Amino acid sequence: MTINAAIIGCGNISRFHLSGLEHAKVPVRWTCDLNPASAEAAARRCGATAITDWRRAIDDPAVGLIMVTTITPAHRDICLAAIARGKAVVCEKTLADSAETAWEITAAAQAAGTPFWTNYMKRYLPCVEKARELMPEIGPLIATHARTWQLWGDLWTKHPAEGFCHTPQDGTSGVKRNMGGAALHCCGSHIVDLVLHLIGRPYRVFADEHIPPGRDYDLRLSAVMQTRDRGSVLFEACAHALPHLGMSRDGWDEHIEINGVFGRLTIFTPTWDQGDRIGSLLVHEDGRTRTRTEHRFAPVSPFDLAVGHYVAWAERGVQGGQAVTTGYEADELIACLQRSARSGVAVEPAWRC
Repeated sequence: MTINAAIIGCGNISRFHLSGLEHAKVPVRWTCDLNPASAEAAARRCGATAITDWRRAIDDPAVGLIMVTTITPAHRDICLAAIARGKAVVCEKTLADSAETAWEITAAAQAAGTPFWTNYMKRYLPCVEKARELMPEIGPLIATHARTWQLWGDLWTKHPAEGFCHTPQDGTSGVKRNMGGAALHCCGSHIVDLVLHLIGRPYRVFADEHIPPGRDYDLRLSAVMQTRDRGSVLFEACAHALPHLGMSRDGWDEHIEINGVFGRLTIFTPTWDQGDRIGSLLVHEDGRTRTRTEHRFAPVSPFDLAVGHYVAWAERGVQGGQAVTTGYEADELIACLQRSARSGVAVEPAWRC
């Protein structure tokens, strides 16, 4: 069955979702944004009708798939309304601005039985899928190192006078208002999700962070996440100003190193919006055969890959291979990391499912 879609939120991220729908050959009936010009620009691309009231899209019985690509604080009301009307929903990360709200959305989707996915699209990169395939080869896990260092410019010694990263006196910065924070929420949430996807849920976390004076957002969060039988995860998210770091020497330094008794897997991911231009890499150190294999993968958009899965599952009316709890789990772990960093003590997540 061919499904019709609607896009709610036509800012920068929506173009990647539109690309995914185009590749999946899904008709888009509505593009919605509070800014009419943004909605109209998206509508021209896909032949949809531009609107400013998202309820019109959700109330359309011909629409079966809602793509929520607004800022994070707007996710709750849109997702809950779409779930109540029986729509399949793809929501951009992070799912919510608190673990409590993320669980509210997740519980509603579970109760309604509607397919619901949070768009942690890096799960679908070929290097990640290959790593999942090879993990049994490296034996019992010892430790994992997961890091994301992203090029944001010099925010460490300079406070921007304006723009997304400016924190006004008695006000809120754009990065805090729209994303919940910088290093952990904006940079680190995908790696938090990949830790959950590849390693599993930790039972205890201990973190610390750096928030410069006069700011309301973090520039670094480092943590130890303890699991019961898969070793510890050393995690770090950082907004930095070093332009030549990383696999492609472009300032994007994001990798996950998984160490087992019989081998090591190291995943190198491209910049989030450059996957269709920069390939990904998985290095497998095999202790049994004493060989090193580099699996180099051609460029491909992780958004196209992820949306292709969501569409196939939505057309069948099934949840498919990504759990409805994915977004909640990331938000719960993010909340625990932040709580540990600000309290100075270890925190044990109280997983709600």
